[in-house]
Amino acid sequence: MTVLAIFLLIIGTLLVLIGTLLVLIGALLIFIGTFVIAIGVALTLMGAALIAVGTSLLIRRLLGRDRTRSHSW
Repeated sequence: MTVLAIFLLIIGTLLVLIGTLLVLIGALLIFIGTFVIAIGVALTLMGAALIAVGTSLLIRRLLGRDRTRSHSW
C-alpha cells in the first residue's frame, strides 16, 4: 500500500505540474493573441485613415481645387 500511495502521489504531482504548465502556456497564447489582435486593429484603423485621406485628396484634385489655387487673393 505504501508503494501504491507513493506512486499515486508522484503521478498526481506530475499531472498537477503538467496542468499548471498547460495553463501557463494557454495564458501566454491568449496574451500573444490579444497583442496580435490589437496590432491588427491599429493597422486596420491606420489603413482606413489613409484611404480616407487619399479619397479626399483625389476628390479635391478631380474637382479642381488644388492647394496652389485655394486662396482667392
